[in-house]
Amino acid sequence: MMQDIFEIAFKDLKIEFRTKNTITFMILFGLITSMMFSISVPLSAVRDVAPGLLWLVFLFVGLLGFSRAFLRELEMGTLDGLKIAPVSPADILLGKIIYNLVLVLIIELIVFPLFIGLFDLRVENLFLAFGVITLGNVGFVVVSSSLSPLVLKAKSRELLIPIILFPVIYPIISSTISALSTAIKGGGLMDTSQEIVLILSFTIIMLTVSLLTFDHALED
Repeated sequence: MMQDIFEIAFKDLKIEFRTKNTITFMILFGLITSMMFSISVPLSAVRDVAPGLLWLVFLFVGLLGFSRAFLRELEMGTLDGLKIAPVSPADILLGKIIYNLVLVLIIELIVFPLFIGLFDLRVENLFLAFGVITLGNVGFVVVSSSLSPLVLKAKSRELLIPIILFPVIYPIISSTISALSTAIKGGGLMDTSQEIVLILSFTIIMLTVSLLTFDHALED
């Protein structure tokens, strides 16, 4: 099972790093969005609005990039082959999640320090802030990877994905912004424990539900 999962993830990563279409677009979009935010926010309000703006950057980037994991299969005509391959639907989902997690970690390592530099933002608890962002993005990846196959065949899938995704992912959005704000202002792990537990619990629940129902999502 684990071998099948990593083979699916490795296949997608190999294609991505050969073409660099999705990751290049995600990085450029993240950089441009961060720069636009930085010149439009007054310095006096940076510490108050930075957590929401930083998470907004990752939301925009994720919406544009995470659904590509399944969309590429549709465009290349390999989606049907993936369905009949000798792997379980759970293996397919977990492989796509790992692929998206690798992408988001690369984006974080580039965008997060740049965002701090552009805003001249003083982060009191840097490691906690990065950990919270990572945890929030893990939840984001799990939910978006699970829901994106539902709209693959829709003509207006670019519009449907945010409509379906935002209501479901709202607990992760609000908890991540709250915990990130606390970390920026110098709070510790105990100060963000409620938000972290909520994000973890929600992610685990969504992953469990997705693994149990993903075979139906892949059906036409």
